Amino acid sequence: METRTLWNKTLLQRLRRGRGALARHGEFWYPVRVIHRESNQEWRVRWWRACEFTAAGVIPDTITTVAEDDIVDSLWNDSMGRRKIRLGKWTHSWDIPTSEDILADPSSIPYNNAIDTVLTPWEPILKRLLDAPDTVSADEAPAKAWLEGTTKKKKDISKELVPYVGSLSLTVRAQISNWFDVNIGKDRKKQHVWLGRLPIAHAYTVYIATNLKNDPKNSKLTGPELLEKAWDVQFSGTPSVLMDVDVDKDCLYILEEEMFERSARAGVAGHCQWGLDAGDHENWDPYEGIPPHFIHRDREESESELEVTSF
Repeated sequence: METRTLWNKTLLQRLRRGRGALARHGEFWYPVRVIHRESNQEWRVRWWRACEFTAAGVIPDTITTVAEDDIVDSLWNDSMGRRKIRLGKWTHSWDIPTSEDILADPSSIPYNNAIDTVLTPWEPILKRLLDAPDTVSADEAPAKAWLEGTTKKKKDISKELVPYVGSLSLTVRAQISNWFDVNIGKDRKKQHVWLGRLPIAHAYTVYIATNLKNDPKNSKLTGPELLEKAWDVQFSGTPSVLMDVDVDKDCLYILEEEMFERSARAGVAGHCQWGLDAGDHENWDPYEGIPPHFIHRDREESESELEVTSF
């Protein structure tokens, strides 16, 4: 931890590209990810997407610049520094749904007009893939052709998983799932039939095909050729396990571990020191729900460490 935090270096040395930090907005301090230092003694940062700002002027998940006086790191082993900082409210990293949680719940991210415009013309075939997949030929749905070529003859391909998503982002896939659930599935009890399987895989294919169609290089391709090309993109794209890395969430988790660890190595600074001499936090308890492994129980803590020394 000492190596990671560079706690014995200056703040300028500790604030590095990609590191988590706290930036002041109004009376409170909120988590950000450091992008880089500007030449005019300012830092370019991205605010955590789940900040709940009281004061106007900053929007969560946006990039802004902050003055050097308005940014600190986790202040590892700096009890006095932590006592001066009132924490603004945000959703902790450990309370943010994982990519698996999001994709398993089609209601997690509602679809938008762009998704609806792309998928609506394909409703008939998507309904057939859900209710009567045998009526859809392999030529109409390349994912079905792949399943037929890789699945043993006696197996029901409608029960087989199609793990390919191309380079579609987590958000787009979640929105497509939401659209499918609302417009095709229409029944929570049916979700297990299509989640991760042929019907939603073809929805991904047609979404990719529509994007390809907008590229002038593909203007001469027929409909079936576009679908084949889309499937090739879907099949050979970056594996979803690599795409679903949440950089900002991971960055915040590391910051929060440094901020809230209670251990011998964290010392007095790890014993609930944030804001003690500055006042209340922003209508919340930032220590609520801290993961048990942040609390090492290898240090005897004292009530005197929680006394207010100045206000």
